[in-house]
Amino acid sequence: MNRLRFLTLFVPLACSALRAAELKPETAAAFDRYIKAAEQEMDKHHGFSDFLQLDHDPKEKSLVWLGQSTIVPLTTLDQGQEIEVPDGAIQHWLGMVYLENATLEKVHVILTNFNEYHNMIPLQIMDSKTIKSEGDQTEAFLRLYKKQVSAVVLNVKATAKYTLLDPQRAFIACHSTQIGEVERPRKKKTYDQERSAEDMAGYLWRLNFYLRMEQADNGVYVEIETITLARREGGLLNTARFLNGFQTFPHELTQGFIAALEYIYPHHK
Repeated sequence: MNRLRFLTLFVPLACSALRAAELKPETAAAFDRYIKAAEQEMDKHHGFSDFLQLDHDPKEKSLVWLGQSTIVPLTTLDQGQEIEVPDGAIQHWLGMVYLENATLEKVHVILTNFNEYHNMIPLQIMDSKTIKSEGDQTEAFLRLYKKQVSAVVLNVKATAKYTLLDPQRAFIACHSTQIGEVERPRKKKTYDQERSAEDMAGYLWRLNFYLRMEQADNGVYVEIETITLARREGGLLNTARFLNGFQTFPHELTQGFIAALEYIYPHHK
């Protein structure tokens, strides 16, 4: 086969593969199942002795208290079994940090102020705002950014609920309700123009994050759980190879939360 004929056959096939990234119902259903299992597990641990993941590892908790914040991967099982995600990949990260001299009230104000998220986490969030806030419920907008081979810009609408469990412990659950891929990420004037669902590359289909805060003697422990759904990484003609590094974004976002809090409350031990 000569080179011209190869390109004639290959290019349309490749373009077709790059466009075959629409979120399938079975993929979304698997993520919903994972979230249900993860949130049920979270709901089990609202007691004083096991509210934090760190409560299950006293040595790790001591290291975090000494200023060694950390991020680890998690996997939620459903009745002891891994949850299969057809044509998709779930990432689940846990970040843990201790904020010396912080108070629960001040940390709560920081983490529920979506207007400031783009200033707090500028490497991952280029714009943010609170759309509506009523009591403990908030509707928010986040514009996510990552520079790889080319820039990727995502528009995320989300809802967040703040729950004060008692004077020492609080919880924020944030769920994405809509994620759009900006069609021309190099043109700021057209950031509101998004690809159609069938043309999306599958960088990020779902984004949930959960923030646990517990007042300690002289500070606040914060845990950030990030759970995302995206297209699965695959072979030569698989769109996921076109992602070129966006798979690291969930970890980087979790890291961004920790870096922001450590900047606001530097550790002096």
